Amino acid sequence: MRIITTFFIALPAGWLFSYIQIPLPWMLGPLTAIMLFNSLSGNWARWPNFLRDLGMIILGYSMGRAVTPDAVHTITASLPIMMAITLLTILFCTVSGYVTHRQTGISLSSSLLGSMPGGLSQMVLLCDEIKSSDMTVVTFMQTTRLLTVVFLVPFIAAHGLANIAETPFVLGPETIEYHWRTFWPSIALAPVGAALAYYFKLPTPCLLGPIFGVAIGVLSGFPAPPANPILLIAAQVFVGIHMGNSISLTSLRQLGKVFPYAIGGAIALIAFTFTLAYGLTLISPASLLTGFLSTAPGGMAEMGITAVVLQADVSTVVSYQLFRLFLVLLSIPPVLKWRLKE
Repeated sequence: MRIITTFFIALPAGWLFSYIQIPLPWMLGPLTAIMLFNSLSGNWARWPNFLRDLGMIILGYSMGRAVTPDAVHTITASLPIMMAITLLTILFCTVSGYVTHRQTGISLSSSLLGSMPGGLSQMVLLCDEIKSSDMTVVTFMQTTRLLTVVFLVPFIAAHGLANIAETPFVLGPETIEYHWRTFWPSIALAPVGAALAYYFKLPTPCLLGPIFGVAIGVLSGFPAPPANPILLIAAQVFVGIHMGNSISLTSLRQLGKVFPYAIGGAIALIAFTFTLAYGLTLISPASLLTGFLSTAPGGMAEMGITAVVLQADVSTVVSYQLFRLFLVLLSIPPVLKWRLKE
């Protein structure tokens, strides 16, 4: 009963955030609602881990199907440049996180996870593995960065870098027809990938495993149809409830002094990646628009949709965003555990 009640407390918040056009409404809405509800009810809400894992598998499937042969070709051809840009971005975020740690007194692990451009859900979920981190602080810093990026990057791209046609480019429905006999292997590889990732103790196994599994299926010639929109909303709600149920408001007293560094770090990171994008145009055929969306510290979905609408090179943008996500998810947890002796 408490699980069902928790769900129906979270769902209207997702609708409200969607109505007022908050980014990632079906994740941030439930997160906010359950966090506030727990603070008023004494942590009454309950949410089982298997529903969180189910949501992550669905999100991982959606990301894995973007790893097409074109994306792999782009990654292979641009690997040295991609590696250099990603490492420079991680280095910049590490310095920014260290400065925030020294100036505010929050834990180093919280500051670094809050500063990394690995995505809100991915970085917050890594808090489960980095015990010295504070999920409340990480969520606050990542949400601040997300809101800053989601509002600033498309605005800069649309009004400063792109020549918008009088008739906007509208993303239409997919015209490819899928049959269950051909696409079931890719779907089956999502839970199989999660199980294998869990067995091999990869970070965020229920997210990273499906990404790798579905990508292998797609690259092997098995099509992966887009996930049903209702399933995607449900997945975001499930993960958002888990996040909200894991956050304690007792540490919110720290957030006042963290906010200037969080928003300042986000703006500085956007400026830094814009500089990297300009450098990318000097050594590759990418346009400044494509380069900026490729290096910008947003999520693959947000930057990919912006690339489609503004008619940038979607394959390049998705490839760079995927590469950075993989590198951050695979490298940051073991490095932090080693550095913090966890």
